[in-house]
Formats: sequence, C-alpha cells, structure tokens
Amino acid sequence: QHGARELRAARDEAQRQQLWAGRKGALAASARLKPHYHIQDGVVPRSRLTEVLRFTEEVAQRYDLHVVNIFHAGDGNLHPLLLFDLREPRARERAIAASEEILHACVAAGGTISGEHGIGLEKRDYMRWIFSEEDIAAMLQLRAVFDPRDVMNPCKQLPSGSSCADIKQARGAAKAMAAGAWI
Repeated sequence: QHGARELRAARDEAQRQQLWAGRKGALAASARLKPHYHIQDGVVPRSRLTEVLRFTEEVAQRYDLHVVNIFHAGDGNLHPLLLFDLREPRARERAIAASEEILHACVAAGGTISGEHGIGLEKRDYMRWIFSEEDIAAMLQLRAVFDPRDVMNPCKQLPSGSSCADIKQARGAAKAMAAGAWI
C-alpha cells in the first residue's frame, strides 16, 4: 500500500544476523556508488518519517547528489548518506548545504538535529534552531562549572563566538555564581 518492495522478518537467529549484516554493510556498499559521503543524524516524529525521507530524495536531486537513506523506522532516527566525489566541483559544499536543508526539515517536522550521534563542531551552530539564546547561555554556564579551565573540547557542542569568548564569559559567570553572586 505504501510502496515497499519487500518486507522481511527474521524467523530465527541466523536470519536476524543476516538482516543486521545488511544494515551494517550499507555504508560500505554505498562506496560502490560514490567514494565520499556526508552522513546526517536527524530525528522526526514517526508519523512524519515518510514525508522527510521523500524530502531527502528531493534535496539530493536538487544538489546533484546521491542519497542512501538508512534509518530507524521505530524511533524516527534518520541517517541519510549524501554521496559524492570530491573530484567533482563543489561536491563537498553541495553535500553540506543539502545536509543542512535536511536537518531544517527534521526540525520543521517536529524533530531535532541529532538522535544518537550528538552535537559537535558540525552541528553546534544549529543549536540555535532548537534552543533560545537564554537556553544556550545556561548550558554554557553549566559547562563552565564542570570545566572552569576550558580544557574539555573548547568551542565544541555549544555555539560560540569566533574566539570562544562566550565560553569564557560563561566561565566567569559560573565563578561569580559559585562565589554567591547571581547574574
């Protein structure tokens, strides 16, 4: 009814292992299509999964990329692999732009920018899509409580200025709070 070509359910442990081998080998198999990839990790409500999967295909076509959608249908976690070849002009930039559009679609559909792989350098500036400036400031203050010397991956995970000044400001605020002052 919804266009699936086949549905398989394991009848025993051996079949279950074969199905998992297929899932785990998908990334490596994609290299037969294009040598490089940009993988994403967005989440959408399960009721919007089909819509966002279709959108990933539209985005990939618009940016002249191949997409292989690997996902967890049970929890709405998407892992679109945007495949490209670095020898093609601006291929990496197209993949990153397409990836950003896909994450925007996840948020617009009621989801978020990461389901299981977390926020790092790649997604830190997207935190403003889902959190207010006040939320981010509170997170920076909390981080500074546990890392007052800025040694635990500075400038990663949370949005920051070009010189990490906001982390330093949050560290100062955390010290003031520890001394009994409120911001």
